[in-house]
Amino acid sequence: MKRTFYTVVGYTLGVGTGWYVQRRVKRTVEKVAPDQVVAEVRDRGRQVADAGVQAATRARDLAVNFREATQEGMATIRREHADLLAEFATDEAMHTGPARRLPGRGGTQPGGGFRPRH
Repeated sequence: MKRTFYTVVGYTLGVGTGWYVQRRVKRTVEKVAPDQVVAEVRDRGRQVADAGVQAATRARDLAVNFREATQEGMATIRREHADLLAEFATDEAMHTGPARRLPGRGGTQPGGGFRPRH
């Protein structure tokens, strides 16, 4: 998540800086250049701005897709984990020793609770 955050921040700063530099160049060109050069710089500036908007949209879509894929993957992992726990709880052949789970997770303590059949 850090990499995604810093990528988005860096990209935003890059687009913002580009926009600012573009404005400064336009103002300077308008002050010193003939009308034809001014029009050309203005058109190029619009092209750059449009490309920046498109790139920002792609970056946002990528972040949304990444978040959705992560959520879907985590939900699948949770379902699979629950299925495995249910299968373990019902299949006595899997119980070859004391069930050992971490305290505070709803499981038994080592040496207590579940005892295998002898």
